[in-house]
Amino acid sequence: MFEFLGFGRARKAQTEIPKPTVGIDPDSVKSGRHRKQRELIRLALNNVLRRHGIALQWIGCEFASMGRAGADDVMLVQLVILKWHDGLMRYAPDLQSELLNEIHLSDSSMAASDLLFVWKFAPDCGYIGGKLPAPEFWASTTSAQSTVQGLAAAPATTAATPAGPAVKFDLPRSTLDDDDNDDGFAATQIVSR
Repeated sequence: MFEFLGFGRARKAQTEIPKPTVGIDPDSVKSGRHRKQRELIRLALNNVLRRHGIALQWIGCEFASMGRAGADDVMLVQLVILKWHDGLMRYAPDLQSELLNEIHLSDSSMAASDLLFVWKFAPDCGYIGGKLPAPEFWASTTSAQSTVQGLAAAPATTAATPAGPAVKFDLPRSTLDDDDNDDGFAATQIVSR
């Protein structure tokens, strides 16, 4: 009676029919490809760190595969800061772009859209920062730039001034504006008299 909903004999018949097996497991092929990508990224990271004199123990790598609808998976690459150094965060964008270039040199089929880089900090990385600066620090671009350059940041003395009221734009007055015979229509409309 309820066969159209999937209940009854038709449902049992479908579950008893064995499905044909495929000789190659797609998950194993995908995991083999991801394994190669992970090794390629690890080698590229080691090459970039060696080339620039950064200790290999300062930055680690963790990976995860993330699915995309209608496309290949994206490899999530977490660059883990294992030992803190102020220069790492200062040059993180450059380091990331060098790593991407190194990966592309090794495997030109791997595009930038196939990788997603994320920076992560180990709990025992040695960062001794303290607390966040006052809100004025973030409003002033000069204090942020001087801190990045290694100079002592002076507290911001000028706060952002609120914008004044905007000046209203209006056309010059004409003889039609002074008309005593105002019928409530705009001056561009033809008035029949």
